[in-house]
Amino acid sequence: MTNLTRRSLVALPLIGLAAPVVAQGAYPNRPPRWIVPWAAGGSSDFVARLVAQGISGPLGQQIVVENRAGGATIPATEVFVRAPADGYTLFSADLTGLVFIPAMSQRIPYDAQRDIRIVHGMGRFPYMLLVHPSFPANTLQEFIAQCRARPGQVSVSHAGVGSPNHLGIERLIRAARIEVNQVSYRGGAPALQDTIAGVVNACFSDVAVAVQAIQTGQVKALGTSMPARVGTFPNVPTFAEQGVQNAEIYAWNSVAVHANTPEPIVRRLEAEVRRVVQGDDFITRLRGLALEPNNLGTDEMAALVRQEVATWQPLIRELGITLDS
Repeated sequence: MTNLTRRSLVALPLIGLAAPVVAQGAYPNRPPRWIVPWAAGGSSDFVARLVAQGISGPLGQQIVVENRAGGATIPATEVFVRAPADGYTLFSADLTGLVFIPAMSQRIPYDAQRDIRIVHGMGRFPYMLLVHPSFPANTLQEFIAQCRARPGQVSVSHAGVGSPNHLGIERLIRAARIEVNQVSYRGGAPALQDTIAGVVNACFSDVAVAVQAIQTGQVKALGTSMPARVGTFPNVPTFAEQGVQNAEIYAWNSVAVHANTPEPIVRRLEAEVRRVVQGDDFITRLRGLALEPNNLGTDEMAALVRQEVATWQPLIRELGITLDS
């Protein structure tokens, strides 16, 4: 069993479902806050701030972004879930926090599916399989052939156990029926650097981390696990286009509120966020970072989360990845 220890996890108290709160007067009549469970300066923070800026004007209130990084997103999520369900506390909910973390722990002090309602998607974060320029493969099928010729000898790095990068590799090796030597790093940047240096043959990388390395030929991009090609690299085909099905993965984030938030507030926020996310400026700025827009509304995001749970939770449990100690 893979054990991701977090000492404070056990000490967190169980909490109940917050009671619905009816907003007084026109919404919003004071500045909402937006909790981001990641450090300032990263891609997730950038996307949240871009959307917050875009909806503040139409709402008539300046949204205050509050970064609460650490603890596998659990402490920040607990603070959010404990807040009144009145639309004045927004949250950046993502694949890791809503799907991966609940599968890795039975002790989180909230129910991600019961307590959190996604209002609208924001960004999608693509991944690619990258190899050192000297590696004898220029397509995904050639990579698969190399792995089958040398079972367990081709080294593939990732950003750490339980990360989307790691789970993406696990899904790929099952779909392609190959064996590789997985090398775990503490973050995507060192995993990429050792691929550039030739220490490992390949990495399954967040595209945003690897943009410059791909553009300058420091690595070769063999394919993306996105359902469609990445706008920044339109010449890189998807895994599905290259004959490998059921290996799709991309990270995503969204704006969320407490599940008991009044429906008119949810729909007001959904409309405002949709306007920003579908705007040309937002799309251009995201693609400048090799990200893609996430245009799904509240109902479609709920369906996506159900699909992601069905895909990833059984794999996480099969691998024995846990936060509990």
